[in-house]
Order: sequence, then structure tokens, then C-alpha cells
Amino acid sequence: MELFITASVNAGISLHWGAHQVWCDALHDTRVPGLSTLTPERFRRLLAHPAFQGPELLFFTHCHPDHYSKAQVQEVRRRWPSCFLALPEQRETAQILLQGESPGLRLGTDLVIRFRRLPHEGRQYAAVPHYGAILEREGFRILLAGDCAIAAQELADFVDGASIDLAVLPFPWITLPRGRAFVEQVIRPGRLLIHHLPLPEDDTYGYRPAVEAALGKVRVPEVQLFNRAFQEISF
Repeated sequence: MELFITASVNAGISLHWGAHQVWCDALHDTRVPGLSTLTPERFRRLLAHPAFQGPELLFFTHCHPDHYSKAQVQEVRRRWPSCFLALPEQRETAQILLQGESPGLRLGTDLVIRFRRLPHEGRQYAAVPHYGAILEREGFRILLAGDCAIAAQELADFVDGASIDLAVLPFPWITLPRGRAFVEQVIRPGRLLIHHLPLPEDDTYGYRPAVEAALGKVRVPEVQLFNRAFQEISF
């Protein structure tokens, strides 16, 4: 299947899937308390890393500063000017503006991406434009939920009983019982990849040990964890 997923930092990932390379929330430069970000040194590492060369699409679920950096996006597009940019706010003159309930995008002849507006976790962020996505290629589906509210009905409607082969979710989905129940009963993924963890030096609130303790509590066939910068997993 030739699927390789590489972490940047926080919720950022690069997906190499056949001939395609899609980055999701991979570029950000503002450190939020308790989380990590791409410092200038880490950004230099990213730009030199083999998994972060020649992106076809930069996708941002939303524009919070721990997910999106305008300056880093501009540097990446300067290096690779042919890459597409999709995000739910108008931040660049040349971009795909995600709007409406369920926009879509096709890359090449074999990769279809369906986006869906989903509520951001936390009532204070209810108005934030935020989109998840389901990527499908050769019958294999990947769910990217971004910072979707835990157990949101909108996410259940988006999945709508479809077979999800890989779900990429932030860590509260397994540390919270209602998150685990939703994963097991609604998403029902063949594989689960957990991310959005801080690096050890930034783990002010003890998220990392909480996630380690919760790994065995979620009942899905396979669970993997991104807990290092530039960690790679293949499927």
C-alpha cells in the first residue's frame, strides 16, 4: 500500500501515500502552554527531512497558532511553489478556501479527499472554522479529525458507518472514557494513530503518562502512538 506517516511536532503529520504527499497541520511556530511547536531549529530539521520534501498539499484543519504558521507556510511554498494549500480561513491569495458543510478535492486520479466542517473541542472555540477529512485511495480510508470536539455528532455523521482503516486522533480520544467509547462504537477503525502529544520537556500537565496508561484501555485492533518529533510509522 506504500503508506508512510511522519510526525512533525504537536498534531503535524506528513503522509506519503503512493505518489502523493500530504501535510496536515505540520507547520506552526507558537508554543501553547503544555504543548510543543516547531522552533526555528526544528523547522530547519523539517525542511531537510526526507519525509518533508515536495508536498503536494498543505492542509490545515484550522488556523490556531499551534496548528498553522503563515510564515512557515510561505517558506515551504517558496521552496515548492506548485503545492496546493487548503485551509478554512482566507490567509493567502492563492489557496483553497474550505467552506460549506462538505467540500471535496481530488489529487491525481487516485486520491479523493472529503472535508467536513466539525466543531472544535471547547465551547470557547465553537465559532472557529475547523474541518476534518477522510482521505481515500484504492479503497483504504484515513480519517483526520483535527481538534474535533470529543464524541461530536457531526463526526458521527461524517463517518456515517463507513469503514475507516486508519483514524488519526489527538490523545484525549483515548484518555477520556467517552472518547474511547466513540472510537470503539462509531469510528471503529482498523488502526488508530494517536498524536498531538507534547515532547517530554513541554509536558507541563502530565499528558504523556496519562496516554501511556490509557493505551491498553481502547479496544481497537491496533493502536500506535506518535510521541517523538519526526517519528515515522508505515502501513
